[in-house]
Amino acid sequence: MKILIVVIIVLSCLATQAQIKIEGQVVDEKDHSQVIPDVKIFTSNFPENEVTTNESGQFKITVPAEGTDTIFFEHVGFESSYTVLSPTLKKRIIKKDQGVLLLTHELSFKELPTAVIYSKKVDTTYGSPKHSVEDFLMTEKGDLLLLAYEKTLKKGAKIVLASSNQEDITEATVPGDAHYLFKDYAGIPYVICEDKIFAIEIVKNKIRFESVSLNDFYDFYHRVIDTIEDNYYYSTFNELYPAVSFIVTNKNDSSHHELIEIEDDFMMELYRAQFKYVSGRDKLWAYRKEIETGIDKEVWIGATSFTQDILYKPVYAPLFIMRDTVHVFDQYKKKLFKFDRYHNKVDSLDLDFVQESNKEKWEQPLIHDQEQDKVYGLYNKGGYYYIKSINCQDGKVLKELKLANRFVERIKIFNGKVYYIYRPYESLQKKFIYSEELP
Repeated sequence: MKILIVVIIVLSCLATQAQIKIEGQVVDEKDHSQVIPDVKIFTSNFPENEVTTNESGQFKITVPAEGTDTIFFEHVGFESSYTVLSPTLKKRIIKKDQGVLLLTHELSFKELPTAVIYSKKVDTTYGSPKHSVEDFLMTEKGDLLLLAYEKTLKKGAKIVLASSNQEDITEATVPGDAHYLFKDYAGIPYVICEDKIFAIEIVKNKIRFESVSLNDFYDFYHRVIDTIEDNYYYSTFNELYPAVSFIVTNKNDSSHHELIEIEDDFMMELYRAQFKYVSGRDKLWAYRKEIETGIDKEVWIGATSFTQDILYKPVYAPLFIMRDTVHVFDQYKKKLFKFDRYHNKVDSLDLDFVQESNKEKWEQPLIHDQEQDKVYGLYNKGGYYYIKSINCQDGKVLKELKLANRFVERIKIFNGKVYYIYRPYESLQKKFIYSEELP
């Protein structure tokens, strides 16, 4: 739809400096009491002298008294607009010395389903001239645990413990080809390497690495999602199979209970259909595997063949525990299922955050702010991330924040703030951690 914006501009001549000072206010055409803050205003001749309207919609900008200038007006959600100050108009303004000019611009307004909030402040949470940050975790004390490197991650990866005021406390070289950091259900941090995994222990500000068996890590520490009292909640996730089950195990009596199974029906249909198109030799191999293991022959072919296809996507269904209620998000059925501590399904809601949109593309994963028990979805449009708050009471999207920087990495949310890694384009700066307040 079209929205008319009225820009009221008061112009006064600064003859001594051969400049014209422009003071104005941006308001809504239908309701002049509705001011428009955060409108970016700049001129064609001096685009670096950009100004922004304040909370009252007011701004000040200067242009040369001679020549032609184009003043551009840009606002989030609107197409760009401009007005031209011709030499004739400037001469008339100078002659009158002071006047009022009423300009009306027609802007194309992009209607959004929810209120978009743009961060006014981006904080540098951590930055060092010595090393770039590849990944990070927040400790219980509020310190940062960093996976960092000086030149490349392959050569010289290290774990750095840094304080909240960006001071390095201690560091230690990773004894392996480090890839990323991981924190398990109990809050224990790990560094995941190419063929090794190390638990990270900090004792008296000293970093120690304890080797962890790959089988122990992937069969337990990585698989367990969370706990309620004596119950462990874990998944059967395997990236080679388009379905996942969530299991509850009681640590006292080892009893098991399947909570729910989530399946990507469309992907499963393609997955199993691969059996029809493989060679007779491959089918015979799959038959033998089925006899040997009890796993369906179609699954064997799908796991070894279709998972290499560009069309294949692993199943994604996050489970979060909030206030002793288990929340399972099924994006394929567009449902949010809730279970109590006794494994009973207590509610199911329709989700609208996974709906197709020509505005932003939803990207996995969902993020759980454990400190505030809130869930956020990530959307991407043109390299900019939108962080959308999801109401777990009705499945609707509440508010959203567009991150200030483009092409950011490792987005994480702690206690109402979003943190990410970013380096300005074509900059020699190391990769820093930035943060923005969530609405």
